[in-house]
Amino acid sequence: MNEKQLRELITRIVREMLAEQPRQETPATGKPNALVLFSGALLGFDAALESLKRAAAHVNLDWRQTTSASRVLDQERIAALGMTPAEESLVQAHDLLVVPTLTANLAAKVAHGIGDCLASNVVAEFIMSNKPVVVATNGVCPDSADKRGWFPQMPSGYAAMLRENLAALKSFGVHLATAETLDRVVGEVAGAGDAVHCTARVVTESVIRSLTPGSRLSVHRRAIITDLARDAAASSGVTITRRS
Repeated sequence: MNEKQLRELITRIVREMLAEQPRQETPATGKPNALVLFSGALLGFDAALESLKRAAAHVNLDWRQTTSASRVLDQERIAALGMTPAEESLVQAHDLLVVPTLTANLAAKVAHGIGDCLASNVVAEFIMSNKPVVVATNGVCPDSADKRGWFPQMPSGYAAMLRENLAALKSFGVHLATAETLDRVVGEVAGAGDAVHCTARVVTESVIRSLTPGSRLSVHRRAIITDLARDAAASSGVTITRRS
């Protein structure tokens, strides 16, 4: 095959991809898919479960947990929520990440770019993929009633360190919530129906630039998103989610 034939083949393949009709989309809910990642913070656990029940109105919930979470958290109560266990495609198959029981350990790792376990790597990959991350900070924030109740004599320097780690997460675009308000923040991040619906088979930089900064763009699950489009989305705070 010579160069001309190769170019013609590539052109034909691209045209076929652009002209391809979308597959029938799942009619069940049309809601974004959220991965719920439990780490081992017991503080705020009860409120987080109640929030997750309410969050199911906004998103489809799959879940995964760390080893410490499996030892510390009530497994029967988690199972009672009826979420779907997630085994593979933890990042690719989900539009957003919810960490309802964030630990100080996990917050510190992500804040300092340490990815030495499943949880820290999953959170980092969501952040680097410009996918929304929502965390409940009850087990980390030194100013929360839960944390103050357990550690009323916490040294000011240690408290400042915890605040700095949370500030770093926020600077990465992570949405900080409490266990009590987790569902509201998830609903806001998921768009609750106000996403801009895009039917383009190829999402380009110009598509992103036409949007209001901070908005959410819903694209077809098989849409091609160019690197320039991803860069533009990151710089303007546009969240891209794929329809299920």
